[in-house]
Amino acid sequence: MNAEQRARFKEVGKVAFIREEMTRLGYWPPSPEVAAKSAEAEAVLRPMYEELAILRTELTGIEKEIALTGDIPNLLAEVRRKRIERVRAARVVKKAAREKEQGERKASDIAWRRSTLPFLGHGVSAGLRYAGGDPAKLAASGLPVLITAGDLATAIGIGTRDLAFLTYHRGVAMLDHYSRFTIPKKRGGVRVISSPKRRLRVAQQYVLEKVLALLPVHDAAAAFRPGLSIVDNAAKHAGKPIVIRIDLKDFFPSVPFGRVKQLFESFGYNPGVATLFGLLCTEAPRAAVTLDGSAKRFVAVGERCLPQGACTSPTLTNLLCRRLDARLSGLADAGGFTYTRYADDLVFSHAEAGAAVGALLRAVRQIITETGFVINEEKIVVLRPHHRQSVTGLVTNGGTPRVSRQDLRRFRAFLHQFDAKGAEAMTQQIGKDALCYAAGYLSFIHMVSPEQAEKIAAKHPWLLRWKKG
Repeated sequence: MNAEQRARFKEVGKVAFIREEMTRLGYWPPSPEVAAKSAEAEAVLRPMYEELAILRTELTGIEKEIALTGDIPNLLAEVRRKRIERVRAARVVKKAAREKEQGERKASDIAWRRSTLPFLGHGVSAGLRYAGGDPAKLAASGLPVLITAGDLATAIGIGTRDLAFLTYHRGVAMLDHYSRFTIPKKRGGVRVISSPKRRLRVAQQYVLEKVLALLPVHDAAAAFRPGLSIVDNAAKHAGKPIVIRIDLKDFFPSVPFGRVKQLFESFGYNPGVATLFGLLCTEAPRAAVTLDGSAKRFVAVGERCLPQGACTSPTLTNLLCRRLDARLSGLADAGGFTYTRYADDLVFSHAEAGAAVGALLRAVRQIITETGFVINEEKIVVLRPHHRQSVTGLVTNGGTPRVSRQDLRRFRAFLHQFDAKGAEAMTQQIGKDALCYAAGYLSFIHMVSPEQAEKIAAKHPWLLRWKKG
């Protein structure tokens, strides 16, 4: 096959080339009939062959281009690698956008939580909903209208983070917002005093002055009210044939967080703000614990309640006892008794020796139980004229409250020893500053009986000099 034949072979293909050669050499067609049919087929196939020739030429050119370009598998691998790089780059961009969105959402959530305070510890956060309340009632009572945590924080003069710091409840805390110590009780045992530290004390002072002090208490409440003293309380029962004293058991600790929160809601505050007020004014009793040389922890050993030592606790109890005082006053009036309450010390007196004391006590027990308090049965005392009748530490036999003779003799004996031994020895003897004790007790006597105080001061002039100094 010469070069011209090889070119034709490539151009038309094997089958067409063989047929052309057979025709050229006289082997085709074999008969006239076949020649006729072949001519017809040739007329149809000729354009197709020409088109096929063109396509074969193009295919040859493409194959040459591919050959010049390089190895197909490597090209495919390169395409795949670039595609993977594009996908990875797109993923990086998408991940960065997602992380940015998550960061913005997290920052927004943190900002919202810091301003809204939606959670302040387990067991106390169910009511942190800053909706509802009665702003009109607050305004009518002259109370600050506070809707959000931010409102309360601003009113106190602190940030919301500081408010969260002061109110967050933990079962185990790294620090304690109170300084705790004990003082002896007159009848034995000790009383735990929880004194708020400076930051909490400032917040509680706001609650006391701007909220609690603006609300009325019942007239029977004689304690923790400006202008009233133990003398005013005792005077209402002086000279009565019957004096009945009833003590409420665990007065401050018996008032739980939930009851304080409900009280603030009754003023008109929404559940969220009422919860914050309740957390500011209550605390759980705690024990300081150190294990295996670790840092000190303050572990809650009871439920949150009113701490004895917080400036808000006395006024809160007066407000919480309004219903108790109203019911007991009504009971007393119906039986001809006089009723007052000095903190947890309830006093009834009657002008007739034959008054129905038993019936009164039965009714009092029922009312106290129904209002959520507990009587200390060991401290129920019924005093008649032949007893030394005392109310809030003052003797009421006769017409005027007075310091008992025994207490006066004890104080005079102390002053005599002070003159003989000096301040330092007496301070050591009584376990507290003798000068402060002497001046303080003299002020107490002066409040009850200025004449007696002046007589004592005349015998011990240094008392007045020291007090003025």
